[in-house]
Amino acid sequence: MAKKIPASSRRDFLRRAAALSVGAVVGPYIARDAFAASRDRITIYHSSVADSLHPYKHSSSPIYGQWQHIMEPLVEYDYKRKDYVGILAESWEFQGKRWVMHLKKGIKFHNGAPLTSKDVAFSIERMRDEKGGSLQASNFKDVTEVQTPDDHTVIFVTKQPLAVFLDRLENRFIISKLAADKHGDQMDQNPIGTGPYKYVSYQRGGNFVFTRNDDYWGGKANIKEIVFKKVTEDAARLAALESGQADLINNIPVHEVARLQRHPRVKIEKIEGLRMFFLAFNVAHKPFDNKLVRQAVNYSVDAPAIIKNIFDGIGYAINGPVGANVLGADPKFKRYPYDPKKAKELLAQAGYPNGCDIQLYYSAGRYPKDTEVCQVVAAQMVKGGFRVELISQEWAIFWETSGVNGGKLPFYYIGRGSLTDADTLYDQYFRTGTTKRSNYSNPELDKLIEEQQKTPDFKKRTAILQQAGKIIMDEAPFVPLYNLADIYGVTKNVSWKVRPDEKVLAWDMKIT
Repeated sequence: MAKKIPASSRRDFLRRAAALSVGAVVGPYIARDAFAASRDRITIYHSSVADSLHPYKHSSSPIYGQWQHIMEPLVEYDYKRKDYVGILAESWEFQGKRWVMHLKKGIKFHNGAPLTSKDVAFSIERMRDEKGGSLQASNFKDVTEVQTPDDHTVIFVTKQPLAVFLDRLENRFIISKLAADKHGDQMDQNPIGTGPYKYVSYQRGGNFVFTRNDDYWGGKANIKEIVFKKVTEDAARLAALESGQADLINNIPVHEVARLQRHPRVKIEKIEGLRMFFLAFNVAHKPFDNKLVRQAVNYSVDAPAIIKNIFDGIGYAINGPVGANVLGADPKFKRYPYDPKKAKELLAQAGYPNGCDIQLYYSAGRYPKDTEVCQVVAAQMVKGGFRVELISQEWAIFWETSGVNGGKLPFYYIGRGSLTDADTLYDQYFRTGTTKRSNYSNPELDKLIEEQQKTPDFKKRTAILQQAGKIIMDEAPFVPLYNLADIYGVTKNVSWKVRPDEKVLAWDMKIT
């Protein structure tokens, strides 16, 4: 029988965390870390750092930000303009089943080779190679051909008109074909891009180090060396920041904000985040193949209470399948109310009159207060008739083909970063055949997703997305929870502008 997780107050939770040996949690990082703040180096202690040197073996917003120091995309979303801007692409045209991209001229890779359309085509093909380890292939499932008519033109041919293709291209970084050809199987040990920084070294679970590219086409960055260090424990990151070991850390616990604001060398930076947090079902696993069970889970989880009691009210409960600021949101939608009695009734109808045993998977330290959130979710669900066993896994195991992306986890807590368009979530999680993450299939929903993707008219496309959202709310293929504020701690001598997409980009930083 699955283990039932009892409810616990925040005070009890924090007391248990404090009971851990500080030396055991913090000491190993500080003792063996030779890096320290200087005018030429920024050291960032982050809860999420690349688990592999394969540049496409992930699909995580913070890790995209790390790779973007070395490699760059064709386009990027500008959150101020609320539109896409060119990075490696100078311009583009949407021509029905073709997207024509014109590359900027004069851009060179770190090895001195010029950027050409052949590099783009090679990079896209590697992103599509799931057998080779890529987790970004689904972005190009509708692409039938990548044409390179000349060195500075790339044509993407799609199965049907794809109005949302720029969204697919964001965070798709371009690598050097010449370098890949030279190094062969060892290409990932020698990552070559066009970015403002060059690769120096990498140690899984250790440091990801970059040095400034003084010949960068976009202008030289201010800081010479960037060090990302993976530290999942909140206490370890906080200790490093306060001791001067780290210049910037992410995921500041909300209860630490007031204290850190009084620290003489530390400042707090926060912004409403774009990451949407939710509980995902994989309907290939029982009992989540049953709509009534999925609805029962929705009735069993009280997201507003989680925001109030765990995040000090610094959060935004989601009504409907996406947040209010996302393209395709419908202000008329309301989330499932917290109603344990209704949940038990639905479970009984689904054939579980005596309740239901389930497992909830998560990756401790990946997201703010994720362990505490999952403990409270489990306790809430007990009242709805569920007996919940919590299982934490290392992120690399949890997220890759051994876990979520292999369709192995039936029920899990996750966040989807940089969510600005509902299509991104709907296509990625709920369109038939797109992913093993959920294995959900609904022909009516598929038709709406396909229709909006080829609809260039903004208002018409929004209306179609809202129709799709209505189906998703009824079918309950997941439990939408909330958006949170992204909270960072930064030393006061570092000038940096926080972004809403969880990327920590160092080329905009200055040390004073």
